[in-house]
Amino acid sequence: QESSMPFAALTRRGVALLIGLAALPAWAHPLDPLNADEIIGAASILLGGGAAQPGAIFQSVELREPPKQTVLNWRPGNPPPPRQATVFWRQNRQSFKTTVNLGAGTYAPPALIPISEGQLGLTIQEVSDFSFAFNDAAFLKALARRGIVTPAQLAKVFVTPLTAGSFGLPEEGKRIVKAQMYFTEGAGINLYARPIEGVQAIMDLDARTVMRVIDTGVVPVPPATHDFDEASVGALIGLRPRMKPIHVTQPQGPNFKFEGAFVEWQKWRFHARFDRRTGPVVSLVTYAGRPVLYQGTLSEIFVPYQDADANWFYRTYMDAGEFGFGLLASPLKLGLDVPPNAVLLDALVSAAIPDPSVPVVPLPLPQVVGVFERLTGSPAWRHFEQFAGGAYEGRAEVELVVRSIAQVGNYDYLLDWVFTQSGVVRAEIGLTGIDAPKAVAAGGGDEAQSTPVAPGLVAPFHSHFFNFRLDLDIDGPNNSFVMGHLHTRNAPGPRKSVWSLEEHVVANESEGRIAPEGHGRWKVINPGRRNALGQPTGYLIETHDTAEPLLKKPDYQRAGFIENALWVTAYDPEQRYAAGDTPNQHPGSPGLPQYVRNNRNLVNRDLVVWLTLGHHHVTVAEDWPVLSRHKLGFELKPANFFDRNPALDLRRAPFEVMH
Repeated sequence: QESSMPFAALTRRGVALLIGLAALPAWAHPLDPLNADEIIGAASILLGGGAAQPGAIFQSVELREPPKQTVLNWRPGNPPPPRQATVFWRQNRQSFKTTVNLGAGTYAPPALIPISEGQLGLTIQEVSDFSFAFNDAAFLKALARRGIVTPAQLAKVFVTPLTAGSFGLPEEGKRIVKAQMYFTEGAGINLYARPIEGVQAIMDLDARTVMRVIDTGVVPVPPATHDFDEASVGALIGLRPRMKPIHVTQPQGPNFKFEGAFVEWQKWRFHARFDRRTGPVVSLVTYAGRPVLYQGTLSEIFVPYQDADANWFYRTYMDAGEFGFGLLASPLKLGLDVPPNAVLLDALVSAAIPDPSVPVVPLPLPQVVGVFERLTGSPAWRHFEQFAGGAYEGRAEVELVVRSIAQVGNYDYLLDWVFTQSGVVRAEIGLTGIDAPKAVAAGGGDEAQSTPVAPGLVAPFHSHFFNFRLDLDIDGPNNSFVMGHLHTRNAPGPRKSVWSLEEHVVANESEGRIAPEGHGRWKVINPGRRNALGQPTGYLIETHDTAEPLLKKPDYQRAGFIENALWVTAYDPEQRYAAGDTPNQHPGSPGLPQYVRNNRNLVNRDLVVWLTLGHHHVTVAEDWPVLSRHKLGFELKPANFFDRNPALDLRRAPFEVMH
């Protein structure tokens, strides 16, 4: 997230699509998401019981998962576990949380969330309409200083609400955003090319007023729109010759199948749902019936910009907790975002959209998940043996991908869960979209913290930290975490040295805090299960995409999870997010730093691994006007989980070209 999100585009979409929306099919599994009736029902129960008052803003209504053991024991035909919802809402300028029992029509006593524990994430209702700003004299004066005065010009001012972070400033006692404005006259796809720099408007979201306008001086508004549609690019620099067709087809249909919300493919079986805050959630992941991952999900994204300017210092965003990664998912385009053979799936999330007829809108998100197989063009394994007369054996590599793409302001984030025929689960993040630009006067900009990308524009440096919550259950929930390091040893004789592996079991949560520079060989094992060769079954966690914070702690304390590349915690169903429930404007260190305070034992028990990927984005001219995709990720890779190569039983592919 580099700026803000176009909430206004969503404002009426949910209401329009809700008209005539039939109730979704009843849930078939305890982990299935809430349907439309359940979302509205949860809010109605709170309103009917007086816990919420008319006009309450329901920020989110999400499934509260049943206890883990209940889910593991449940089978179709069993009595259904109670359907519950976790509900966050605001009323009378205060925030509340509770759990609603949908079947019984009851709820737990609502808990007030004090400002000392942060603010709820932004809602569509709060940030879809900034017409009040254009009634503020100071706001209009700041625009007039930049030559924006006529009604037609004012109509082209795009107001983007940026979360304020937490810096101990007086305005942080209220629920606020700090608005950045862009001049969009003549713009098409690129709404960010003409920033109205040197000014910010601090807005009180509860009162819907401009608290203060900070004007640090006029910077010329860049004149060019820098659009990157085909017509604009063709007129500017011309286009390449058209490519010859490349066909991706599966004439006999896909090799995967759906069973309710479960996906089955090549010995893999997993449950998939879509979450308003985190996007795709994969659960109950098994290989040939053996448990590997109880649940995997993106947990949080932290994006701090490296500009201390008065109008930029606060830009330290929490894309999931403040905005909603799932809420901002965009429709996928066949043949572009996903291959033509993809199966596109819809999702449904709760949204606080102003509508007098319903307390909360179940917002349909059409075609936001793509499930597809891809032929990588590489072998899963192969060997050519010239000393056996040119004998060859190899198998083509095919992967299954579950993809979603969120447009969070000017950035677009691809999130893939990838399943391989070799027993590997991989998560990949792709970064594309538009660098957040800053307008500067001629010769301006600090090239130690930004890069010129166009006349009058620089792109400030920034970082992206992605935290994943991985509830690994390797052959069951009783696991241990093993840290390994490779060490050089002396060797006798002509050979002077060898390297060897040294491993130890991490005893507690204090030991389970592993900094980026402490990267070793990370493995989760089941001490009670062994393969045929006598080794504990396990999975490695492999990545090359960790990064140090490179900031002083006060600048990231509410994102304390970035201090370590990996955290291992004892399982607790209440601990869902790396930065806690409410990181928006949180003045402390929520989430993982609090979760590990009791230094719980980690040996032979149910574990959760929290992995943080990091990318320090030193911008370059080639990033503008649209950023080519940058990729980072990690793998869960079997380590003695099997007795041999699990891909040994693959057949020769029918699409091989035989000579």
